[in-house]
Amino acid sequence: MCHDGLLRTFVALVPPKDVLDRMAAFVARLRPLANYKWVSHAQLHLTLRFLGEAPQAQVNAVAKALGEVEHNAFDVRLDRAGGFPNLARPRALWLGGEDQGTKELAALAAKIEQTVCEAGFPSEKKRFTSHLTLGRSRDASPLPQPLTEALRSTPVFAWHVRNFCLVQSDLTPRGPLYTLLTEYSLEE
Repeated sequence: MCHDGLLRTFVALVPPKDVLDRMAAFVARLRPLANYKWVSHAQLHLTLRFLGEAPQAQVNAVAKALGEVEHNAFDVRLDRAGGFPNLARPRALWLGGEDQGTKELAALAAKIEQTVCEAGFPSEKKRFTSHLTLGRSRDASPLPQPLTEALRSTPVFAWHVRNFCLVQSDLTPRGPLYTLLTEYSLEE
């Protein structure tokens, strides 16, 4: 679906199915602990660059350009929960990591940033912060104690990153629907 002929897209890492299944099980444990809009299994991803709405021709151009991004495959480890703007009163809860894969994620995101800018997209104003969104708060109220406790024992989610994707996002009344447009392999 397009809005006025525009496609809404982003570039992301999508964890492999076994990791997605474990993440979805973690979200399912969190769901009854707070009135958040929790991310569904099909929507779990780590955004490398949000592109927003653009004409089909520009999306086609960036899709082709992303195929020229050269980056080695790497291991990533998400092992802690955080929140934006902070964990005390988050508007969004996320999974992140501080060690394995952090530098590689930042380097890949920088290459993608350069590529999408060369394809005509405006430069990103915010600094890249690697995170995988778990849920969003409706009012940024303090975390309920049971949720705080559950987040203290965040499981480790690790995988070997072999690719990244260009994804289309169609906004619907029931939430966004994601369609994989193109998958790009990293060098082994």
